[in-house]
Amino acid sequence: MKRIALKTYAKILTAFFTLLGTITGCDYFEPRCEYGTPSADFVFKGKVVDKSSQKPITDIRIIHKTGYAPANDTVKTNANGEFELKFNDFPGGNHWIYAEDLDGTENGGLYGSDSLTVNSSQMKRIKKGDGSWYQGAFEKTDANFSLQKSDKKE
Repeated sequence: MKRIALKTYAKILTAFFTLLGTITGCDYFEPRCEYGTPSADFVFKGKVVDKSSQKPITDIRIIHKTGYAPANDTVKTNANGEFELKFNDFPGGNHWIYAEDLDGTENGGLYGSDSLTVNSSQMKRIKKGDGSWYQGAFEKTDANFSLQKSDKKE
């Protein structure tokens, strides 16, 4: 008799904690479970020019580097030296943008690298978030680089 009572009590407790976990894990009345991390869209626009002549440089690789992702976002400059780098990342932190020569001397010289660190608070919000995990979109339109020719031979 005692064994039957203990088994019944154990089953009731198991059912209770299962129901409790299910109800508290998701909003029961509004079926929107939120599992994820905060994110935002970022847009960096700029121009890369030769430091001495101020002429635009083509085929310069612009890289958004992260310390936590295996892949980095990369674009290259067009014939006018302009670029637009778009990516989705955690909001509120620093973003490291690097400019490095992609093709060596084919764009008029061998250029050294340069970097830019921008905090999200320094960027203009161009789109509001959804009130949930998505924080909106941010833009920096003056992410410009002035690269100097290197003395290294290719």
